[in-house]
Amino acid sequence: MAALLRILLLAGAGTLSCLAQPVRADALSGLPASLSRRLSPVAEIGLDALDSDSRAQLIEARQRVADAIEKQAPDAELAESYGELGALYQVQFVYSPAATCYDNARRLAPGEFRWIYYSAYLAASIGELRQAVAGYEQARQLRPDYLALTLRLADAWRELDEPDRARQAYLAVINDAGLAAAAHHGLGQLDLLQRHYADAIDHFKRALALQPQANRVHYSLGQALRASGQREQAKQQFALMGDTLPAFTDPQIDSLQALKHGSHIHFITGMKAYRRHDYAAARDAFAAGLAREEDNVNARVSYARALYLSGDHDRAREQLQAALDRQPAAALASFLLGVLSEGDGDMDAARRHYQAALRAEPEQAGAHLQLGNDCYRRGQYEQAVSHYARSIAAAPENLAAYLPYAGALLQLANGMPRAQQLVERALQRFPEQGILEFLDIQLQASGGEAGEAGAALAKARQVAKDHPSPPAQEMLALALAASGDFSQASTIQESLVTMSAWSTPVATERLNRILGDYRADKLPQPEDLFTWSVLQAPAVQVMNVFRDYPATRPY
Repeated sequence: MAALLRILLLAGAGTLSCLAQPVRADALSGLPASLSRRLSPVAEIGLDALDSDSRAQLIEARQRVADAIEKQAPDAELAESYGELGALYQVQFVYSPAATCYDNARRLAPGEFRWIYYSAYLAASIGELRQAVAGYEQARQLRPDYLALTLRLADAWRELDEPDRARQAYLAVINDAGLAAAAHHGLGQLDLLQRHYADAIDHFKRALALQPQANRVHYSLGQALRASGQREQAKQQFALMGDTLPAFTDPQIDSLQALKHGSHIHFITGMKAYRRHDYAAARDAFAAGLAREEDNVNARVSYARALYLSGDHDRAREQLQAALDRQPAAALASFLLGVLSEGDGDMDAARRHYQAALRAEPEQAGAHLQLGNDCYRRGQYEQAVSHYARSIAAAPENLAAYLPYAGALLQLANGMPRAQQLVERALQRFPEQGILEFLDIQLQASGGEAGEAGAALAKARQVAKDHPSPPAQEMLALALAASGDFSQASTIQESLVTMSAWSTPVATERLNRILGDYRADKLPQPEDLFTWSVLQAPAVQVMNVFRDYPATRPY
């Protein structure tokens, strides 16, 4: 089967065989000495059988590799250029130079998942299944969580007549919604070959229930029904059969196949410009791509971001609205419009946009964060806490949500223990953030438990020893007071007041209030602690959001 598939694929690409003749030397086919020992040459080939857009894409991509070679680009950059050229060759069915490009990319960036995965996918496409399996297994070492790869491994093992391995791999992905139909179809094929007809029928029916449009499954179901003696039902299934296999979610291969559209090479160029902060170039590249694929809503949102970052704020707003006109459920477009409205001071409009984003994507982290900040500022602390919790659940790596979340918790009657737990969680995730260590000690010192006060004092002494700064001394004074030593706390606080009078006069009034509390044998109010300002809901930073907020799919 694999050999026959390879013959058919190569025969189908026969119309391109005239392309495989070298036409002239360039930097890729005549590598400089510094690279010739590490990389393989990629002969330049004729492109007359391709359409004009495809020719232009390949010529531009090849020139980018040549430019990278000539300027002696770092290995990672050169690998990216080779990999992109390989992908363009692959989607045009020009397999031999594609394989060489991927091989070079892998040598230059051996830990880059994409080039290993694409190389394995190419091998599978031409029937080199053993090579494909080796590549898939290597890629899985880098991304064991990428389940579409496991499904492709299962298919390859089934084709190679290794049913036990194939079954184990199908079962590993069968509970993933995007892969389940294809996994059931694969398991059904295994059971059909092994004459487990009842199980095969069950798997094929499950695949059809998940994807009724996958009419190729009717043929397999008919085979299993006929083999089990259910001939009438089998005839009904054969009458429904077609050519559509179950589809499955594979973002990496989807991105590869999207290169068939001339727009996507522009989008890739735009994202590369975006990553190097050349927002004008990113803007122009996305505009060129959208001229060819105007209904690509994700790309239009990326275009809007590049417009804003390159200074054209009005057109950015227009493009976000245009994205929503095409796809009202575009959550990122609604969120970014909310950020623009909040930046303009129109909080009513911002709320409407954030709420629209959550209707489209209920766990959109950014919208929950901004609504949490809004509720916090308006004194709606319970609602703020709810939004912050959902924001962190969706994006636990965002430090900006933890700090106001702790502040909102401290406004609640029972919020102190929850704030302590939150800060401890944050400190485990962001151990390099010194402010979290200070908050942890302050919350322990303010918690009212003798054991916690003692632990806070031990930590505070160590921090003050390692970093003898005014904030560390202020924290030590608080921990001493919490442990009952108001006299020593007052002594330290007096020195801080004296120091601030000439170094930071703006803090003197606050420090004096705390000194008064210590002299009265009282702990200070949370709002007088030096960390209180970082626990407030910050003003939105529009530029930062447009630059840094992650897009699940930028085009």
